[in-house]
Amino acid sequence: MKIKFVTSNNNKAEEVAAILFEYGIEIEQVDFDYPEDKEKNIEEVARDGAKFCFKEFKEPLIVEDTGLFFSAYNNFPGALPKFVFNSIGFRGIMKLLDAEDRSAYFKSVIAYVNKKQEVYLFSDEMQGVIASRVVENKRDAVFMPYDQIFIPDGSDKLISEMSIEEKNKISQRSKATKKLGEFLKNS
Repeated sequence: MKIKFVTSNNNKAEEVAAILFEYGIEIEQVDFDYPEDKEKNIEEVARDGAKFCFKEFKEPLIVEDTGLFFSAYNNFPGALPKFVFNSIGFRGIMKLLDAEDRSAYFKSVIAYVNKKQEVYLFSDEMQGVIASRVVENKRDAVFMPYDQIFIPDGSDKLISEMSIEEKNKISQRSKATKKLGEFLKNS
C-alpha cells in the first residue's frame, strides 16, 4: 500500500515512513502548502488540512500537526510552536519559563482521509520538562528546535541527545503513527 503524506518537513516524512514501513505501507511525501487556522486546536487543524488536501489530490492521504504545551501557560504555545520559536527563540522561551513550572508535553495528531472522504485521527502525547539549558544538535540528523530543550519523562537526556532509534521509541509522533499503521493494516 502506498499513501501520500502531505508535509514540507523531510525529517517528519522520514520518521513516519520508517514506522509505516513496518506495516507494509510506503509513504509518498508531497510538499504542498495548505491553510492552517492556528486559532483552532491541533485536532481541527489536522482534520481541516486532510479535507483540504483531499480536494486537491482526490485520493487517500495523511497530514500531521504537532503542538507543544507548557503547563505554566494554558494551551501555549499549542499549535504555534514554530511561530513562537521563530519569534522569540530559546532566549525568549527560557525567559517565559524562568521561575515557572517547566513541565510540558508534545501532542501529535495524524489525520487520515480515505476514498469516502472520512477522516480518522490518531494522536499521542509525550510528557516531559523544558530544560534550563540548550544543547545544540551535533549529529547529521536534523531535530526540531524544541528537541534541544525538551527532556521526556523517564529520561535524563534531551531529545537532541538521543539517537533516532531512541527518539522513535518514545516520541508522540511515532506512537500516533503506529496507531495509524495498525488501523490501515486492519482496514
